[in-house]
Amino acid sequence: MPTIAFVPDPSAAHIVAEWTAALTDDDPVEYLCVDDSRRGSAELSVRATLSSESSDVQRVNTISTTTPFAEILDRCRTSKANTLVSESFALNDRRGHSYSSVELIRSAPCRTFIRLFGTIRPQNVDRILIVANRGAHDLTALRVADQLGRRLHAKVTVATVEFESGERAERAGERAIRSLIHDAALDIERFEIRVIVDRLKHRGILKCVDGHQLILVGRDSAKDVWPLRQSLQDTTTIVVKRSPPLSLRSWPDWFPKINPRDHADLIQDLRQGSRWNSDFVGMLALASAIATLGLMQNSPAVVIGSMLLAPLMTPMIGAGLALAQANLSGAKRCSKSVLYGFLLTLAVSFLLGMITPARETLSPEVLARGTPNVLDLLIALFAAMAATFALARPNIAGAVAGVAIATALVPPVCAVGLSLSNGAIGNAAGAMLLFATNLIAIIVASSFTFTLLGVSTGRSLPRHRHTARWGRWGLLALLVVLAGPLSLELLWQQDEGRAQTAVFPVTREVSRALHDRVAQDPGVDITFLGRSSVMDAVVVHIASDHDLPRSYADELRAIVREHMGDNELSVYVAALRGIWRSDQDEGIPAEE
Repeated sequence: MPTIAFVPDPSAAHIVAEWTAALTDDDPVEYLCVDDSRRGSAELSVRATLSSESSDVQRVNTISTTTPFAEILDRCRTSKANTLVSESFALNDRRGHSYSSVELIRSAPCRTFIRLFGTIRPQNVDRILIVANRGAHDLTALRVADQLGRRLHAKVTVATVEFESGERAERAGERAIRSLIHDAALDIERFEIRVIVDRLKHRGILKCVDGHQLILVGRDSAKDVWPLRQSLQDTTTIVVKRSPPLSLRSWPDWFPKINPRDHADLIQDLRQGSRWNSDFVGMLALASAIATLGLMQNSPAVVIGSMLLAPLMTPMIGAGLALAQANLSGAKRCSKSVLYGFLLTLAVSFLLGMITPARETLSPEVLARGTPNVLDLLIALFAAMAATFALARPNIAGAVAGVAIATALVPPVCAVGLSLSNGAIGNAAGAMLLFATNLIAIIVASSFTFTLLGVSTGRSLPRHRHTARWGRWGLLALLVVLAGPLSLELLWQQDEGRAQTAVFPVTREVSRALHDRVAQDPGVDITFLGRSSVMDAVVVHIASDHDLPRSYADELRAIVREHMGDNELSVYVAALRGIWRSDQDEGIPAEE
């Protein structure tokens, strides 16, 4: 993507050109110049500066002095610029409106660098100071400082100013800086950390400047540095603004990268957790047994507990990491653990289903996993992304437990085993489809999430990269194919409607009291009794072989309210005339 360098006047040509070369990579540069004299002196100055530095100029243009500010922003948008570099300025257009660099850095649609003041040139910088204040632009400023430090062979100091006094404030500031460096995926050994305790922010910044030729601050800290322009003298100060988060091309500036140390720990953890060994087998077998018994008892709490114990998600995420790294040996190891884990879970659930016939029919928990739809696929995708992000970011690793609950892996396989043990082949096929959907979604989502976090295939062999690329896109295509019938299943379920509980049972005390009262009257019986699921009320249906007075309903209503302890409870009583019972076939006479 191109870089826009704005030259507000001819005298700033060499300053903007030097810092543009230092702050940006080898992207093409477009210089925009403003010249009130209409003689093109600013453009000539830029060309002369670049010619003397043997720079390859892409474009040098003079923009309109009528609306220069609007033209700069429009050029940034139309060219999809990645970076904007400028000098501090204050301009007046032909309409009498005044514009400054403060407005430019606030409105620019891309990453922006504005040199506020100072005369030290890039080649004379050997110490760089970045002032962090826990703002949104600190991450970008730190990455730029590290890039400049490597390019200029300069030492980088990361400083912060704490308002509270004492060792606690210093430790909090140091921890914040270390967290910032960690989020930027940089080596902390390359930076000097400094914490200043001072109630005046600008005075604290001044204490940090000692010996530094260049100061980088986020846009949030510009107001604290500007009053120091006289005290800092020749020290160059540059304000940094990150790209707006809503811009698709800006994600490298605000999306966190995996830290090298975390990367090594992640690889080690996934490698250990994906091995087919006694620990893996023991935990998975126990989790499978718990999940199977929970499904038999129709107990969601027990099933959730089994999800937290099962280690089956680890090799799936490990397979996603192996695809992101083009590590075929790692992918084979994880695939082996997933396959063997699936067979072990299936065997445990099938065996328990054969020796423990809890019911003649399958429980609702088992049946629910036999009809997957596209919503299950989406849950697996988002949960896998969350799990990958949490594993790569130790400060939010506690979220992995919640992800394990959201992505049910062992219960669908247990549902397959129970369905097979009961001869329900159709439900077994549906539960198997749910597991396969979760498996593919987790591998695909984790693979692409690792890529966004900075994991690359740079050190792998070309043939391995080719195989991994085809593997990722092949799994993604298979996921798209599965989404078709799963979407149709969702539409069918919506059209058919799902069974919902109409009433809930009342307590035994209420039921016993009502039956005892009705038993006193011959020819009267209770045919229906329950609490409504759509309103706070109790419904009672009675049948009688003779007419009943309406006061009978008041008597039953009083009994319900008394035993439920609510005198305002709504109780609906319906009486039917005519009652008969039958507990055996009466026989149908044969036709003549």
